[in-house]
Amino acid sequence: MLLKNVVAGAGAVAVILCWPLATGQIGESLYMGAIKNYHSPYMTITNQSFERGYLSSDAISRIELKDTLKTTFENEGLPTTWLVKHHIKNGFLGVKSTSELEIDKSVEPTIKEIWGENVQPITLVTDSSLTGNTDFTMTISPVNYQQADASVKSQAFTLQGSADTKGAGDFSYSLPTLNVKTDSGETMQVTNLDGKGNGHMQGNFWIGEQTFTLGKANFASFDNQHHVELDGMNVVMKNELSQPKDEKSPTEETQQVTNINNVSVKKIVTLDGHEYTDFNFALALKDLNYKAISRLAAMEEVTNQEQQQQQVQEAMLALDLLVAKGATVDLSDLSVMTKQGKVNASLLLELQPGLARASENLAALPGKLAGNVNIAMPKGFVANEPLLAEQIPSLLKQKMITEDQDSYQLTVKIENSQLVFGSGLKIPLAMLSMLMMH
Repeated sequence: MLLKNVVAGAGAVAVILCWPLATGQIGESLYMGAIKNYHSPYMTITNQSFERGYLSSDAISRIELKDTLKTTFENEGLPTTWLVKHHIKNGFLGVKSTSELEIDKSVEPTIKEIWGENVQPITLVTDSSLTGNTDFTMTISPVNYQQADASVKSQAFTLQGSADTKGAGDFSYSLPTLNVKTDSGETMQVTNLDGKGNGHMQGNFWIGEQTFTLGKANFASFDNQHHVELDGMNVVMKNELSQPKDEKSPTEETQQVTNINNVSVKKIVTLDGHEYTDFNFALALKDLNYKAISRLAAMEEVTNQEQQQQQVQEAMLALDLLVAKGATVDLSDLSVMTKQGKVNASLLLELQPGLARASENLAALPGKLAGNVNIAMPKGFVANEPLLAEQIPSLLKQKMITEDQDSYQLTVKIENSQLVFGSGLKIPLAMLSMLMMH
């Protein structure tokens, strides 16, 4: 509960203060226009005051949470109305704005408990040029929370970057250390959390690249007998837009999106004490029809039951469009080094384009699939996994897997509506799909 409350409090003020990033805050007219045009399902923003000066101005924004976000804050005992004060300096070639929380009686106890007395928890500085480009820096002050045997301590978190008038930009963030101890003695230690990215929002998708690195994270029980450890974690995520290679008339209707994810971890220690090294995960969802994916993503925001029922047909049409245009799932690397040797797996699944109204013609779907699956596991590793080990004799007998002196292998090709195993065994895809449905 301690960690939940502190993170909720810190996250709350971060969410509240971040809204000016979208406004630019260039002078009174743009500030008022930004408030007027700001629409969100989570909060409403109004201007409480604006004192305009010749060289500088001071404004206060009133932010009121609503719906599910308001309920969440109320359940955590957090205020649902916040004030943000802005000091705006009018320069010759641009405008610089500093935004901070207005610490009144309603939020002062929460701020004091998490950050200490007379501490401004979060500061956002934006520097906007006359062209509309904006540089920003957000700083969350070090947390120093202590209550009985529980504590949360962190160094300052910084987020900085830039954005242009078209919504494209870049950012980077850093949190050197975070240490948490709960009332029951459980601990969490995080060091060297860093990230960066560049790109722009297009509809429901971030088009661009983001990276995340983590030096070390350790989660331990009160007696330190059980712990989870991650060491040297690196994550890269990309979303790229393209057009089909043979498209003669490219339009928004033919546009494709490819999602690429790569994760690597130098060392993992699990709760049961097993240690693994050199974990790698590389997954790409390629050539997904952007229009179809956008339709499906937008449906996640529908909360009204009547609307959900109305959109069932739209969902089917979006899925049909996605299948008709084709797609590829490429799990090119799923591997980890164990004490018994390396576990390695890969999967390539290609859905070839050209199948219209797939929802009404599921029987034709296997004919559009191609690809392969490859898995190799050391025999020593399998022997230490009872649930897996008891399946091996049956799988060998059915010729679904093969073996050599050191490992078991599963090799499958998907071709001509069949699964073709390395042993020569063939199973119709239709039969497999029927077994999965049951």
